[in-house]
Amino acid sequence: MSHDAPASPGAPASPGAPASPGAPASPGAPASIVTPLYPLWEGTGRVLAHRQVLLGSSNLDIGLLDRAQVGVHPVSFLFRTPNVHAKLKLLERGPLQVAAQAELVVFLPGASEAFVSSNYVSRLDNTGLTVTVVPVSAAASYAVTPWLNLHAQATLAGIFDNGPLKERAVPGLTLVAEALALEHHSLFAHLGEVGFWDHDQATVGLSYRYHRAWFELRAGYVYRFMKDGTQGSPLVSVGAFL
Repeated sequence: MSHDAPASPGAPASPGAPASPGAPASPGAPASIVTPLYPLWEGTGRVLAHRQVLLGSSNLDIGLLDRAQVGVHPVSFLFRTPNVHAKLKLLERGPLQVAAQAELVVFLPGASEAFVSSNYVSRLDNTGLTVTVVPVSAAASYAVTPWLNLHAQATLAGIFDNGPLKERAVPGLTLVAEALALEHHSLFAHLGEVGFWDHDQATVGLSYRYHRAWFELRAGYVYRFMKDGTQGSPLVSVGAFL
């Protein structure tokens, strides 16, 4: 669910530069992602074009001045989890783009009992407890070739609560390889680690994206390897670029 500012009308795209989010830069050229599929820990260095809107099940975002975007994860509100995020492009140099993002996620009391979705199965028990998570991250996207993109994100998530949970900062690092296989089809390999020296989970997964004009469909499966076992999580997202 994710992208970059379009070239001026009639101007050819620079070699190796990613296509703009809503439409390919040239006929037959696939568009790369701007927003991630796996929540919280994954990201890209790209932002939506000015006033471009991504209306989707996982993201509702709007681009500002070709340098920033703001939005929410709409489905989370249904599960007592208000949230908001903002992303700012820091660097765009040839095939490399770097951005910073900050997010505020509030798990209202009992959210863990209701938070059952295709995108995430929580191991958090916050019965009678409000938990606030503030992830701050830096992400980079690099177009290795016109058909291969790499997206890496480093995150430090602050966890706060009004009860007995341990307040702490949790680091995470993820890498996503994006293969723009055909005009409308892309494949992704996902790899991540959360916690490092105080290991929480490692993630490995595969996903698929179908993108045509304004429509996007993404689906995948990620395994989480934790201290207390392994869990598989399906990932599904549908979106429209307006």
